[in-house]
Amino acid sequence: MLPVLGLFILVSRICPGDAESDNYVQERISLSNPSYVEQQLHDLQTQVQDLKTKIENHVLFTRWGRSDCPKDISTLVYAGYVGGSLYSMKGSAAEYVCLPSDPTWGPFKYYEHGNVGYMYGAEYQRPPVVFGVEDADAPCAVCDGTPYSMVLMIPGRVNCYPDWVEAYHGSLASGNPRHKAASEHVCVDEVPQTVPGGDANNDGKLFYGVKTVCGSLPCPPYENDKFLSCVVCMK
Repeated sequence: MLPVLGLFILVSRICPGDAESDNYVQERISLSNPSYVEQQLHDLQTQVQDLKTKIENHVLFTRWGRSDCPKDISTLVYAGYVGGSLYSMKGSAAEYVCLPSDPTWGPFKYYEHGNVGYMYGAEYQRPPVVFGVEDADAPCAVCDGTPYSMVLMIPGRVNCYPDWVEAYHGSLASGNPRHKAASEHVCVDEVPQTVPGGDANNDGKLFYGVKTVCGSLPCPPYENDKFLSCVVCMK
């Protein structure tokens, strides 16, 4: 029986000009070598672990009401404007979104059609004591919280539980229950900023403070008809 090296030389001589065949034979011979296979598996496991680490130690969160990110624990991905559906439109999208300040347009920018959704800007609403402003447009920032792997918004608290790091805290906000459009609960920063020049009362997607209602909600520990705070935490 020919040694592995001799077999490789013999095959190479039979097909001297066929580079594809040479590569194929080399792969077959390499795979018959346990040490080579073991090294390849080790390299693959290392790559998978590196990728897993990058995914686990990476978290994104939106800072509602601010155009900057918490210093030292996060970096800015992009800043922009809070947007969403009009407060009075039944069946519209519920969530708040953070629209970038530097949009790029796709191929259907000028396409005309009647059946569409609509994107509005967002405003702080009454009472102004909650957000410090009223009818002003709201900014937002998407933040990268690396090396953290989890993010959690806790309603009803201004600080995080042990072993969690605070990103920011503020006032719990939602839409108005008397309006047709659905909404969600988000945490608006305690010191909200406004969009320059966005002071007109144009409505759109709206931020309202959220109050407690005792009953199904146990009181104590909660108290009736009180504005709720919130905190965004990372771990």
